[in-house]
Amino acid sequence: MTTQAPERNWPTSDVARVAEPPGEGPRVSVVLFCSQSVEHTPRILEELLAFLGPRSADHELILSLDGHLGGLHARFAERVAGLGWVRIVRLHAPMGQIATIRAGAAIATGRYIVTYPAYPQVRPDAIDAIVSRLSGDEYVVGYRLSRKGSEFNRVASRLFNQLIAWTTGVTFHDLACGLHGMRDYVATAISGYGQNQLFLPILLAREGFRIGEVGVPSDTSGATLRLFGPATFGRRALDLLTLAYLVRFTQKPLRPFGALGLVLLLVGLVLGGVLVYQRLFLGSALAERPLLLLSLLLVTAGIQVVILGFLGELLLYLHFRDQAHYRVAEWFHGEEGDVWVEGWDEGGAAGAVADPEDGVGRDHTSDGEPARGGRSRAATSPADTNPRT
Repeated sequence: MTTQAPERNWPTSDVARVAEPPGEGPRVSVVLFCSQSVEHTPRILEELLAFLGPRSADHELILSLDGHLGGLHARFAERVAGLGWVRIVRLHAPMGQIATIRAGAAIATGRYIVTYPAYPQVRPDAIDAIVSRLSGDEYVVGYRLSRKGSEFNRVASRLFNQLIAWTTGVTFHDLACGLHGMRDYVATAISGYGQNQLFLPILLAREGFRIGEVGVPSDTSGATLRLFGPATFGRRALDLLTLAYLVRFTQKPLRPFGALGLVLLLVGLVLGGVLVYQRLFLGSALAERPLLLLSLLLVTAGIQVVILGFLGELLLYLHFRDQAHYRVAEWFHGEEGDVWVEGWDEGGAAGAVADPEDGVGRDHTSDGEPARGGRSRAATSPADTNPRT
């Protein structure tokens, strides 16, 4: 049996917060984000208005524009005037995809938030496929079932996705697709780091959110052949290196820097030892020997790299010493026999208290069936949970 959580003094935290139950308002918020190309944005806006118009009772549309698109903002504001279910937000300066998505999600009021790209990738009816998967997953990535483009670009995209799977341990079919979906409380956990949307599912998977994928129909009407130059692939390579580091070493920066520094230091010491041995026992002169300079350089570089790792550890300690860098999924009150599960289930209950006979660690609906609970909002609130207090 499940009942709404009574008033009580739950432990507090500076990291995890009980997700709020969905209230009255739209069920789905579609965030049309535009940070770069605007050539196809008017057509895509018209398609979304036609698709979402009959559903405006439980859908809303949010146009989120980057800071340099002031002219587009005025044009769209005139177009959607009088439509109460459409809102527009524009950043103060060019900030990139992540900031644009965060700005749109911040004013979204729906239980489900769907990000929609402002360039031809998918059709509006793909939104339904994303929303249907959000009943089980907390973040859903769409992948195009058929893609129009050069064979070289498709091969490069597959290679990039495989490299991401190898370096991060998270596998996706089409990270370049901008159609993503998330539950409302997941949006508050999106970090402001990075400029590209491909960071989001990988970093959220690292935080423990349930990530899913769903195939969606591609938009081939009006799509143009795009050829990516060397600069694009260079940026993607740097993104890949950044993701690998963030996923593996964010909490332990001394490991990569320490390992590299120790290798450099060891090689430098070995070279120096060989030179000293040759000077003392073989009579070889040290002057004007390049190996001596190389040995000193390696030793110095090794020490500096190790110090960088220690500085990273020090910064982490100073940043997290007063914070609990984790999210509480559930906890059990032994005296009262209650189980608290964070998030909201499909029935709309948040922070539900379940009968322990139903099984510790599960959220349940009113008819007794297990429900998929959500995760907490990453924010500071008196309603937070922290077992340290």
